[in-house]
Amino acid sequence: MRIVWTTQAQEDLEAIYQYWLPTNEAYATRLYNSLIDEAEVLASQPKAGALERLLEHVPGHYRSLLADKRHKLVYTIEGNDIVIHAVWDCRQDPDKLTSKI
Repeated sequence: MRIVWTTQAQEDLEAIYQYWLPTNEAYATRLYNSLIDEAEVLASQPKAGALERLLEHVPGHYRSLLADKRHKLVYTIEGNDIVIHAVWDCRQDPDKLTSKI
């Protein structure tokens, strides 16, 4: 399967990197790379993530994979594509996730 990052997910990934960059460049790089590496797991195990309960009311069968202690990759399975819609910081207001999708 192929991993596809939406514009929103790319912006989320970049925002996370830019947030940490001024204070800890090594951590920013490590986190950025680990989020991308976790996404690659989905290519061979697309159902590794659970159905995302915060998005049950939204059409599309959104799933999420906890990529580290604080971040989820929110995605859908569309044919042969894993479409990553958002990189979600779990500490945020859950209502914000719905507005991102």
